[in-house]
Amino acid sequence: MNMEIMEKEILNRALQKFRENTGLTAEIIEMAARATNAGYIHDAIIKIKWKDLDYFFAVEVKNIITRATLGGAIQQFHLFKEKGMLVARYITPQIADELKKMDIPFMDVTGNAYINEPPLLIFIKGNKPTDKYRLEQPVRTFRPAGLQVIFALLCNQGLENAPFREIANKAAVALGTVGWVMYDLRRTNYLMDLHPRNRRLIRKENLLNRWATVYPEQLRPKKMLGRFRADKQDWRKYAEIKDIKGLWGGELAANILTKYLKPQIYTIYAKLPIGRFLLKNKLKKDNNGDIEILNIFWEFGLDRLNDELVPPLLIYADLLATGDARNIETARIIYERELTRLIGED
Repeated sequence: MNMEIMEKEILNRALQKFRENTGLTAEIIEMAARATNAGYIHDAIIKIKWKDLDYFFAVEVKNIITRATLGGAIQQFHLFKEKGMLVARYITPQIADELKKMDIPFMDVTGNAYINEPPLLIFIKGNKPTDKYRLEQPVRTFRPAGLQVIFALLCNQGLENAPFREIANKAAVALGTVGWVMYDLRRTNYLMDLHPRNRRLIRKENLLNRWATVYPEQLRPKKMLGRFRADKQDWRKYAEIKDIKGLWGGELAANILTKYLKPQIYTIYAKLPIGRFLLKNKLKKDNNGDIEILNIFWEFGLDRLNDELVPPLLIYADLLATGDARNIETARIIYERELTRLIGED
């Protein structure tokens, strides 16, 4: 189904259920394209009427929201002029509580909803879907290999003009992968051919945020080597991540960049096998441990000896993937400080 048609169907069904449950007037004021060449915009504007009061919301429509995609979805809201609202096919009770905690308005097709705009207060959760809801597979470009190529393109300005072999090397993918990814980016209006041998990545803000939203569920799990716990709390003071050609990511990297966040989880991206590193630092396998190690999935910037952090785009995506309110706020700081330069020239 065409993405815009699917979004309108979800929104119409959610509004209909909202009207049935609350007795309030709720209508679409305008539907909008997913993006313009200038960047990301809302999917729709809706108006909810209670007595003589009108409430306007800029809507972000999603299929199903998970904890991993929650941060990426609500990160868009600070770009909207109106207050943002999340609309989805289905929002679980756990996600509903998270959204309420962050004061994010939402509604779904099953009738769950939250709005806190005094004197209007609505909170409905626990309604379950009556038909089969599933997270649809993203288009080929936003599956693991395609995400690696997009990551390399976003982090390396002008790389889209390089020979395909160079792009493949930086993205750590097969040469043939680059061809179909570039074709799909062109087809979905993310890549423009100015003239032969001169390509330009466009709508980069939209592409970056879409990458950050899809990455946690499509690529990150495939790169996870495991969760671990150290015998000693001060293990990091002595850990030499250079032994595994490692880089810090996630909350610790965000703390180093912003001085704003106290890390709860320590994230390492490693290039080499980690067996000896685990033994040396007495790290034990623990599915609930506060140390996570993932495989590096790119081949650029790894020779900078003084750079101990993964690229800012990956720090941003990992923070959003936690669904934690403080991490999402820190992600916004990183976006403004580090990522705007990646999307500054469309």
